[in-house]
Amino acid sequence: MKKTEISLLICTLFTALLMCGCNFNLSDKKYLERPDVYVKDGYFDIRGAYISSQTKCITIYRQNVTDRDDAEIERVAILYPDGAEEKENQTFSHEDRMVVVNEKYRYYLRFTDINGIRNRTEWSEPKKLESGGVSNFSLLCYDTHNLKYTYYPDTMELKLLGGTFDAPSATAIADIANYNAALVFQYDDVIQSFEIDETASVNLKALLPNDFLYKDITLLGIIGQKTVYNKKDTQVKDRIMWTPLSPLSIENEAGNKMDTIRLDPKYGQEGTDYSLISDNEN
Repeated sequence: MKKTEISLLICTLFTALLMCGCNFNLSDKKYLERPDVYVKDGYFDIRGAYISSQTKCITIYRQNVTDRDDAEIERVAILYPDGAEEKENQTFSHEDRMVVVNEKYRYYLRFTDINGIRNRTEWSEPKKLESGGVSNFSLLCYDTHNLKYTYYPDTMELKLLGGTFDAPSATAIADIANYNAALVFQYDDVIQSFEIDETASVNLKALLPNDFLYKDITLLGIIGQKTVYNKKDTQVKDRIMWTPLSPLSIENEAGNKMDTIRLDPKYGQEGTDYSLISDNEN
């Protein structure tokens, strides 16, 4: 075989390998590059880079993959680039301490731009803490054992009868005093958390925005929510952090479980026009 033919064959094989080989990681290439996760004493340090000056916020998600890789995905925090204290090298970091020692976790990030477009990263490599961290996941959550809300549709209120929610202790979460209780509601694909002043009685009409009216709403549970503001401009948010979600259920006044509730404000009928103004008056 001539040298030119050998060269042509090698070139053809190389091209074929490229065309086939380019599929090796295509399933993951629809996602952005995974975040870096560093193991520290008692926490994970999650680091990444701002993908664009148009980034409005970055949400951090966590999954415990100790026993399986289809466990529930937990929300960790949401970061706001406009409120960041430092923006050197266009990178950011977050310390996640809501983890259990000797259990494996992985993380991904979701970037939301100013137009509402959301893009996520790949999962990080699973890692675990070998020191620090709590010994049991329940220590990080609000204690909702045997507690349920009762819904009163006429006043659109939730009332907690016969008990109170216990927040995690300062032993488990050192700065738990800086967290406020928040309820997490969902309708369709919309899931939002809302801080509440008290847990015993919640006026949903005053708490939830108009988008939640006339919708089938699910109460997912209760979390602790901490808001951190920029030190120089205390009106600008740096980040919001969450404790793990504690599930909650709702019953009606008869004691029957309600999978969803519906806020249907009652309004009077339209009145009769009694005005003086005409459109062609000066």
